[in-house]
Amino acid sequence: MRDLVDTGVPLVEFGQGYVSMNAPMKEFERRYLAGELKHPNNPLLTWTMKNVVARQDPAGNIKPDKEKSREKIDPAVALIMAAGGAVAKDVIDKPELIIL
Repeated sequence: MRDLVDTGVPLVEFGQGYVSMNAPMKEFERRYLAGELKHPNNPLLTWTMKNVVARQDPAGNIKPDKEKSREKIDPAVALIMAAGGAVAKDVIDKPELIIL
C-alpha cells in the first residue's frame, strides 16, 4: 500500500468491521440467493466461499467470518469488498480508485 500511496494512486479505505462490510455483505447475499452471481468454477473461490459465515452484531449488521474455522476466507472477503466498492457512489464516479 505504501508503494501505491507514494506513486500517487488514489485509494479508498475499506474496513473489515460491521460498518464497512454490512451493506456489501447483504448485497452479495441478496445476489447469491437470487442466482445473480456466477463464476467459472474457480476451486479456490468455491472453497473459501464455503468457509464464510455471516457474523451478526446486536444491531443486525453482518460481516464475513470464519466462525472459529482454521480455513481461509481471504479471497471471498476480497470479492465481497470489491462488490461493495463497485456499488459505492464515490467509486462509480471515480472508477480509477483502488479499494483497500
